Amino acid sequence: MTVRQSIAALMSVLVFSLAGKPIYAEPVRFATFDFAPYALRDDPQGRLGLFIDIDRAIASRANITIIDSVLPIARALKNMERGVSDCSVFVLTSWSKDNFIPVAKINDRLETVIVTRRGLTINSIEDLHGHRLAIPRGSFRDLPISTDPDIQKFYTNGYEQSVRLLKAGRVDAIAGSELSILHYLSIGEMGRKDIGEIFAFERKQLWLQCARDQLSSEMISKLQQATDSLRMEGVFDNLLKRYIPVGF
Repeated sequence: MTVRQSIAALMSVLVFSLAGKPIYAEPVRFATFDFAPYALRDDPQGRLGLFIDIDRAIASRANITIIDSVLPIARALKNMERGVSDCSVFVLTSWSKDNFIPVAKINDRLETVIVTRRGLTINSIEDLHGHRLAIPRGSFRDLPISTDPDIQKFYTNGYEQSVRLLKAGRVDAIAGSELSILHYLSIGEMGRKDIGEIFAFERKQLWLQCARDQLSSEMISKLQQATDSLRMEGVFDNLLKRYIPVGF
């Protein structure tokens, strides 16, 4: 066999082995909730947001390319359901288990809390009886903090407004995601000494979850391995610490 024939034979083998396989893999499409500090814009510290940091860490460890779209929560979930987005980081629930693939746990430290005014100590939700509680409109449906008639509810447009009401002394407590409340307390120049109790009444697991029938089993396995290794190495815990204000 001549040199020219050998090269031709080698090229035939390469073409056959690559047949049907894309040379460039498509990026995995992530949907990130547009909710501070899980996603941030124009942050003074240059941070992009906890979930965006998590997405990028997973992509780097898995050695894949991603497109990360920051969307309102309802639209992000709809995009997942419709196959417009491939994956997202959010709380694991019975509903999400039925609708998406729970790929890998990120942490179990996503706490929902009640933060009280300075001087008010509580050990249970019932301790708020007779007190004024600010909660974002439409949240905590069917939970005691929104259904208990002995708690005076003030419905707000979000955590930022809730914090302003607490700072102004118009409410006795506010409720919501601990990380988001701490973020807005910091923006409002309020520290640990300016508040009373931080009472956790719910803890949820944060998971990487992907749309069904969108990604190959090989890609799902790669994402799972990357996420598991980052969690076990404490990388996600270190990322979380970047978003907890000093003093808390």
